[in-house]
Amino acid sequence: MVILIVDSSVLIIERLQHLLSETENITAVYGAVSYKDGAKFFNDIQPNVVLLDIDLPENQSFMLLKEIRKARQKTSVIILSNQTDPSLQEQYRAMGANFFFDKYHDFAKIPIAIKYISSN
Repeated sequence: MVILIVDSSVLIIERLQHLLSETENITAVYGAVSYKDGAKFFNDIQPNVVLLDIDLPENQSFMLLKEIRKARQKTSVIILSNQTDPSLQEQYRAMGANFFFDKYHDFAKIPIAIKYISSN
């Protein structure tokens, strides 16, 4: 599996890359810190899973999720946020997100979700 992490924090990207380095079936993990880089990587590598920070500037997370869904339905999207508002979660799920995790408290769930995606 190929993973793309799009997060405005380099520290979060590095932490996720380290976490995912121990996960089976992952062949590559890429990181992007902006909408522009994330869109380019997405088109270039066509990842199986995108971990997407919802705090990209100017609602660019919404735009990137729309592009992902339009271009490649079989890519799974895991939303990462420090906002736990249920209506926000529903909004992202309605747009096609597969999972929604708290960026700071649910890190342990990310490899489990990726294993689940890999097995399906």
